Amino acid sequence: MKKIIGIGRFVFLWTLFGSVCGMSQEACPFGVSMHLDGGEEYSHMPENFRMLREAGIRWVRTDFSWSGMEGPQGKWHFDFLDRVVEEAEKQGLQILAPLLYNVPWANPAYAHPDAWLKYVEKAVTRYKDRVKHWEIWNEPNLYPRFWDRREDAANYALLLEATAKKIREIDPDAVIVHAGLAGIPTAYIEKSFAAGSGRSFDKFAVHPYRAPMDTWEATDRFCEDIRELRALMAKYGIEQKGIWFTEMGLTTMTGVTVRDRDAFHEDGKETGRDWRVAVVCDEDFPVDASISAQTLREFFPAGFRLDSIGIAGVRQIQREKYDAVFFPPADNFPLHISRMIDPYLTRYLREGGKIYCYTKTGSMYYYGDAREKETAQAVFIAQTLLLSLRFGIERYFWYEMESPEENIFDREDNFGLTHRGLGPKPAYFAYATAGRLFPEGSAIDSSVEWKQKDCCVVNWRRPDGTRVWAVWSPEGVRQVNVKIGRGLQQAFHCLGTPLPAVTEAARSLEVGPEVIYLAGPESLDIQ
Repeated sequence: MKKIIGIGRFVFLWTLFGSVCGMSQEACPFGVSMHLDGGEEYSHMPENFRMLREAGIRWVRTDFSWSGMEGPQGKWHFDFLDRVVEEAEKQGLQILAPLLYNVPWANPAYAHPDAWLKYVEKAVTRYKDRVKHWEIWNEPNLYPRFWDRREDAANYALLLEATAKKIREIDPDAVIVHAGLAGIPTAYIEKSFAAGSGRSFDKFAVHPYRAPMDTWEATDRFCEDIRELRALMAKYGIEQKGIWFTEMGLTTMTGVTVRDRDAFHEDGKETGRDWRVAVVCDEDFPVDASISAQTLREFFPAGFRLDSIGIAGVRQIQREKYDAVFFPPADNFPLHISRMIDPYLTRYLREGGKIYCYTKTGSMYYYGDAREKETAQAVFIAQTLLLSLRFGIERYFWYEMESPEENIFDREDNFGLTHRGLGPKPAYFAYATAGRLFPEGSAIDSSVEWKQKDCCVVNWRRPDGTRVWAVWSPEGVRQVNVKIGRGLQQAFHCLGTPLPAVTEAARSLEVGPEVIYLAGPESLDIQ
């Protein structure tokens, strides 16, 4: 496992602003949704918890699932959750605990209220002195993945009401969170509110996943989604209840595009030399019989240097040796061999390599741009986090901490802040930079216009009185005229890198999608 406890690039932030170890974890807005009921994220405690702590992240959302506690019926298990709660306490982390899902003897759960409430009672009674925040279910608007009936907000509202009542009987101080809904499904939300769910929860949760916000249209849509949700809550008289994003994320799965043969040849010309290509073919991956050696020679014109490698050779492949890996047409790729080679292809893509799969129909599937995807994820987390704070979102949980990365072609495997083994992606540093610059007690200045001269601007004051400004432009890079007020201490890139060229005397800034932070000035005029 790669050790990164020091996180050297944040030493300057620590020095400039001081330690945040005294932060109140309950008031901190930053969290991560994790899978701590087993697997890598469980086995990598407490290392991953220390990384969260060092990044200024104070919340962990992890399932307290029924099936994890009881099974078979009447047999209760708490060892793994006891360890999760203990390790979180050691690192000063606050837990958001979703109670969720069916079990074979009570399916669906809402139709077996006695059994469900017994599970709720067991969980809350055991952890009531250490866990205060309970989220009731997860994405019940996703049918049939997490709920057995389509658009069944009424039955969810009944389950929520009964669960909230039971929790408050055990712990009157508990905070009840409405199930995080996939997206911001206004029709489902209205049905939930109309069924009376607003009487039962203290905080409302959604999972507003979306594509990169690299246009003004996408940026405006995100802000408008928040406004529309608040308006809907106001319609039912519950606008005072906070909104939590209990999942938010962007996958770094490598982009998949379809290219023709000419485009493939153009890629090769970009290097300015013979393109080095590894052609995969062995007994476990035979080239389709209809594809002759002559066909392959015709596919690769002059300027390509080809090496034939077997499946075992993929495990040793390196970007320094090959510009691309090429999979010729075959009947069985990639299903039966994907698990054997995906970790090695993932590493190769992260190093900047390219992968091509050529089909019998003549289509070319291209996998690449891994570094660009990771940069886009870091930009996305900074933008959405800052706009969430600006528009009053109380908690922001990124999904997830550690990417499983078992399959480079699976978007679900590549959402994490870190790679498998806890090697940080740029998004981890982007989150940590925000965590350092926005400690507990910071207050957003909503009087500052968030949209100024084709720039997004978010401003807040830290508890020590320091003002911090965040500036970016969703569409492209541009020079903007600025007047930076007195008191500038330092400027940072969204990944935490200092920008020494930015001083109070600067009259222009190069602004693009990657957020720039200015710490200290009392004013910032975008002209």
